[in-house]
Amino acid sequence: MIIKQRTFPRDIEQLQAIERRLPETHAQVPKVKEHLKTRLSGHKGELALNFPLTYIPEHYHIFHHLRLYDGTHYFQIDCLILTSQWILIVEAKNIGGELFYNQRFNFLSRTWDEGPQTFSDPVLQVRRHRRQLQQWLHLKSFPDIPIYCLVANSHPGTSINTDDPSLDIVIRTEALPEKVEVIQNNHTGERLSASLTDRISKEILESDSPRNYDYMKDFSIKNLEIRNGVFCTNCNRLGMVWNYGKWICSWCGQKDKEAHHPALRDYCLLYGPKITNKSIRDFLFIESPTVAQRILKKVCLRYEGTKKSRVYFLRY
Repeated sequence: MIIKQRTFPRDIEQLQAIERRLPETHAQVPKVKEHLKTRLSGHKGELALNFPLTYIPEHYHIFHHLRLYDGTHYFQIDCLILTSQWILIVEAKNIGGELFYNQRFNFLSRTWDEGPQTFSDPVLQVRRHRRQLQQWLHLKSFPDIPIYCLVANSHPGTSINTDDPSLDIVIRTEALPEKVEVIQNNHTGERLSASLTDRISKEILESDSPRNYDYMKDFSIKNLEIRNGVFCTNCNRLGMVWNYGKWICSWCGQKDKEAHHPALRDYCLLYGPKITNKSIRDFLFIESPTVAQRILKKVCLRYEGTKKSRVYFLRY
């Protein structure tokens, strides 16, 4: 039973908005593209869990993409499975190539087309998350529950090796159902009551604190460096102009009454939900305050203030 569904990560959407609206000659474009590539690969690894999880018993509680606080640090879990006897943390990866998990010095090395690379150790990471989850359970006054952890790699072009013959928590993603069955068959601990399991499940859901990313700040991108305007819904070029109740593309002539919605979603991703009449005119290249106000009333949840000091809140 999926308690928390996986959604498309908002931080990836923010990176995509930055990539769309930065000039190609901007110095940060290569870094933005590389970070976006990494995040999309990670998301693909998480998506690969979907099918194997359909073989998990229905009464298990499944949570996707959690961020919890252990009293000192926040920690993120790609997938958590809660049962009445144990908890499983799954760290999802999508890394291709010949992988070597060096457990003596705790790093992951890869031999790939792009040459040798070194990564931080996912095994070390997931074991740290296990300790942090134990601390979170104590913080919430829940009893000790056995916590298992796995690193699941979904990339089809992957071979896995290690210097530790006893390392058994690194698996291929498709082997997840069988690994869960092994955990269940080997487990001999006491069973939690259904009410306690439900309380833990509810507390996990209520404690989830998604991170707010600010890639504009992280990449030192100034507002003035972002390209304003409305993208054409046909040719995807910037340059749609508002004229008599509709947007008209200056390049291909496409007409669209709703083309401002993707643009304002970009604005929300880049700058947050707060917007004024002046800022929407500047971003969409609209001259008329009256037209801007009509759009704001349709796309905003609420507003604060009066007249020129009024601030609207976008609903995207």
